[in-house]
Amino acid sequence: MKNKFIKIASILSFAALFNLSAQAQTADFEDIQLQGANSVKIPNTGTVNSNFTSGSCTFSNSYAISFGGYWNSGWAYSKVNDTITEGFTNLYGSYANKGFNNSNNYAVSQNETFIKINQNTLTGLYVTNTTYAALSMKNGDAFAKKFGGISGNDSDWFKLTINAYQNGNIKTEKVEFYLADFRFADNSKDYIIKDWTFVNLTSLGSLDSLKFTLTSSDTNQFGLKTPAFFCIDNLMTNADTATFENLNLPFGQDYWNRGSKVFSEEYRSGHAYFQSAFTVSPSYNYWSDGFAISNSNDSTTKGFENLFSSANGKGAKNSTNYAVSNGNSGFRINGVPVDANLKSIGLYINNCTYSYFSMKDGDGFAKKFGGVSGNDSDYFRIIIKGYRKNLKFKDSVIFYLADFRDSDNSKDYILKDWKYVELKFIGDGFFDSLSFELQSSDVGQFGMNTPAFFCIDNVEYKTTTSVNDVTKNNAVKIYPNPSTENIYVNYESDFSTINIINLQGKTILQSTNKNIDISGLENGIYIAQIITENGVLNSKFVKL
Repeated sequence: MKNKFIKIASILSFAALFNLSAQAQTADFEDIQLQGANSVKIPNTGTVNSNFTSGSCTFSNSYAISFGGYWNSGWAYSKVNDTITEGFTNLYGSYANKGFNNSNNYAVSQNETFIKINQNTLTGLYVTNTTYAALSMKNGDAFAKKFGGISGNDSDWFKLTINAYQNGNIKTEKVEFYLADFRFADNSKDYIIKDWTFVNLTSLGSLDSLKFTLTSSDTNQFGLKTPAFFCIDNLMTNADTATFENLNLPFGQDYWNRGSKVFSEEYRSGHAYFQSAFTVSPSYNYWSDGFAISNSNDSTTKGFENLFSSANGKGAKNSTNYAVSNGNSGFRINGVPVDANLKSIGLYINNCTYSYFSMKDGDGFAKKFGGVSGNDSDYFRIIIKGYRKNLKFKDSVIFYLADFRDSDNSKDYILKDWKYVELKFIGDGFFDSLSFELQSSDVGQFGMNTPAFFCIDNVEYKTTTSVNDVTKNNAVKIYPNPSTENIYVNYESDFSTINIINLQGKTILQSTNKNIDISGLENGIYIAQIITENGVLNSKFVKL
C-alpha cells in the first residue's frame, strides 16, 4: 500500500511540474485501411434504384456501384445487334439480332423481375433469348453445360414462367414458355429460341403486374448455371404497346442499365475529416468530388487511367498511404482544444502522375507547359484558404505545383516530390477547415485544361495546452480518479465523442459512451477530451 501511495504522489508531482502539454496531430492516412497494393478508397457501396416506362408499363432497374459497378437486378433496354460474341461481355444483345419486326430497341431482363401494368388486360408479348444465354446453352461455358450434353440426349430445358398479380396478390393463372427445350426423344426437335416468339397472355385475365421467373435443368447448390437473362419486346395491353422505341440511349452507347445518383462518404485520419463523392450516371460512373485515399505506386503511366497515383509513386516521407484531391476541395478538423495556442500547422503536397505528365508532355486536352519554345509563362497553383467556425474566412496561402514564369527557363519546374507547405496564416489560434482552389494558366472555354488533381499527405498541426487549464472546467467530472480499470465521464449535455489523449498529444482511445475501459492504458496522466457541438471540453485523470 505504501508503494502505491508513493506512485500516486510521483505522478501528481510530475503533473504539477509539466505545466504545458504539447499536442501534435497528423492526418497521415496510414490509419485508413486499403484492400491491398495499388488500392484506392472512394465510395464503392450502394445501389441506384430507378425505372423506365414504355406504353402503359413501368420497368424497375437496380444498379450496384461495388466492384466497379454492375447491373444488379431488374430491366435494361438495348439496341445491341451482336449474335456472335459469347460470354458475359455480350449481356445486352438479343439472339434475334434486333428488336421485334427489325425494330431498334428491346428490353433485357434478369431473373425474378416485375413489370407494373397500368392497364388491366394483356394481349401478349414477344420473347427471345439473349445472345449470352443462347450461346452458353449451345456451346457450354466455364459455368454452364452444353444443352443435350456430349451425346445430345440430355433432357435439358430453360423455362420462363410468367405470373400475374392483382393488388399485391399472386393469381393462380400463369403462363410457361420454354426458351430452350431438349426433352424430345427425337433430338432433331431440340431447340434454343432464336427468333422473336409471341407469348399469349390473355389467359392471365385482369391484373396490375407481372412477374418473370427463370428455371433450368442445369443447376447446382447456388441455383441456375444457365445465364439467367432473356429479352422481350412489344408488350401489348388492351390500350397500347410497350415497344421501347420511345426510350433514348445514352450518347455513344447501345444499352441502358442504370439511373443517376451521387454517393458520398467521409474518411477520418487523425482529427481531420475528408469527404469523397462518386457519381453514377446513365452514361458512365466516375469519382466526382473530394478526396480519394490511395497507395498507388505507379509514377510512369500517363493519362486519366492513372488518376490515383502521386507523381513519385509514394506518400510523404516514403509512407504508403496519401490522399488525392479532385478539383477544388477541402476538409474539416474536429476535436482540437478551443483554448489551444498554435505552435505550427502545415501539410505535404505533390502532383499526381496524371497532371504531372500532362504538364510535362501535353496531351489531348492540355498544353505542354512552356510551350514549343519553352518560354510560355505557364503555372499550376493552389490557393489554400483557412476558415474558422461557421466558415469565417481567415487568410490564404498560394502554392505552385508548377511554375514556368521565371525569365530563366532553368528555374522552371513541375513538382514531382512531396513539398512541405507551412500555413502561417493561422497564427492566433486554430482553424476548423481548409479549402483548396486550383488555378492554371492553361484554360479553355470550359475552364482549366490542366488536369485538376493533386495529392496531400501528413497534415500536421501542433498546439500547446496548459494541463492546469484543462482541469478548470467544472462541467466535466471524472471518477474514480485515479482509476485502474474504468472511468466514468460525468457530463450532462450532448456530445459526439470522447477522446483519451496522452501528454504527447496522441489520441489513445475513442468512445461514444461515458463509461470507458482504460485497463489497457499504461500508467500515467491522460486528458479526457469531450467533443461537443459548441466546442471541446477537457479534464485530466490518472491511470494507475
